[in-house]
Amino acid sequence: MNGKRICLTSTGPRLSDPADPRFGRCAYFIFVDEATGATEAAPNDARLLGNGAGIQAAQDIVTKGAGVVITGDMGPNAFRVLSAAGVRVFVGVNGSCEAALDGYRKGLMKEIGSPTAPGHHGGRGAGRGQGMGRGGGWL
Repeated sequence: MNGKRICLTSTGPRLSDPADPRFGRCAYFIFVDEATGATEAAPNDARLLGNGAGIQAAQDIVTKGAGVVITGDMGPNAFRVLSAAGVRVFVGVNGSCEAALDGYRKGLMKEIGSPTAPGHHGGRGAGRGQGMGRGGGWL
């Protein structure tokens, strides 16, 4: 465990809360210190960003000293930040954060070596269609 903390993506601030399969848009991060068992919940302020939520969330996790992230999916930008910092990423959360942590400890979680989700760009289409569905050609 290299002495660092484990970070789980969560819908709430307790280990009994459901794990959140979203990384950059999860509601909370729950940090677990494997050496002491201490837990700390932190709201994911990056989830409110229009763009770059995954990148900012990943930077926040690195700053808080996590060595492992347990989540559902991981996009390319967040994965790149975590990978560069040496943070290991495990995916496939199901059920409570407690169950996900237990699965990780038992070796049941899948460690990834590349992103598992496409990148997102703000959550809305870019609106590049010029005709707005009405035909837009010249007469």
